[in-house]
Amino acid sequence: MNSIFYTNDPIVNMREAPTELSKVVSQTFFSEKITIQDTNLDWIFVITSDGYAGWIPKSSIVECQKPYETSLTTSRLATHVYQVKDNEYGPIKTIPFGSFLHVLDSLDPRWIKVLLPDGIEAYIQKGDVASKKKLSHKKDLILFSQKFLGLPYTWGGRSSFGFDCSGFIQTLYNQIGVSLQRDAKQQILDSRFKDISLEKIQPGDLIFWGKSQATISHVGMFLGEGKFIHSVAIENQPWIRISNLLDSEWKEKFFLRPYQKIRQLL
Repeated sequence: MNSIFYTNDPIVNMREAPTELSKVVSQTFFSEKITIQDTNLDWIFVITSDGYAGWIPKSSIVECQKPYETSLTTSRLATHVYQVKDNEYGPIKTIPFGSFLHVLDSLDPRWIKVLLPDGIEAYIQKGDVASKKKLSHKKDLILFSQKFLGLPYTWGGRSSFGFDCSGFIQTLYNQIGVSLQRDAKQQILDSRFKDISLEKIQPGDLIFWGKSQATISHVGMFLGEGKFIHSVAIENQPWIRISNLLDSEWKEKFFLRPYQKIRQLL
């Protein structure tokens, strides 16, 4: 049987080249299945579940002989994983929202026994997890998205430890069963969307900005009443926040990026 590889660290930066001095291009997170394409000393070139590629340290993954079967996902922004059923001993790791887990036993009223991808048995508290059930409609994303308010803007980020703009949108739409590509310039080309005018915009629709359609550099999600939520580093506010389409930075300037397109899920 061919080996299967999973990320075993909470978050791992993926880089352009096999060195810590190289720029970050994306991230892989705990229990995500990855495909190895190349190796270079202590580094491996991988492709993540969303089709993105980059270099990560070999030490951040584990090799399994069979699929890591999961039935629960973490529902909090950060979930502690413990060696024993007692939080006074401290967690052995802390994993982000949306991490999948293999359940061994859930009979305890407070604790769930889980198997980690590296074969270690551990415990998490029941209040930190949920079933894999998706939200039913994009309008459900309006309230859901606001649980991430205040998280830091992170270049290449695609986890609740920090998002970039497209990583945040990718995570939101995944909650309604829509898998988007990694970058905003890829997301705007998705054939499952249609272009609409500002007058027809509805909560849950996506708004893209750039110098042109070929150079899209930002994306946010409309909330209603002229407001949208996004992860951004400008205006000395580098975190996930709510902005207004009527603000001059977004209506007129956005640092000389006049192109704007609204896309609605078909």
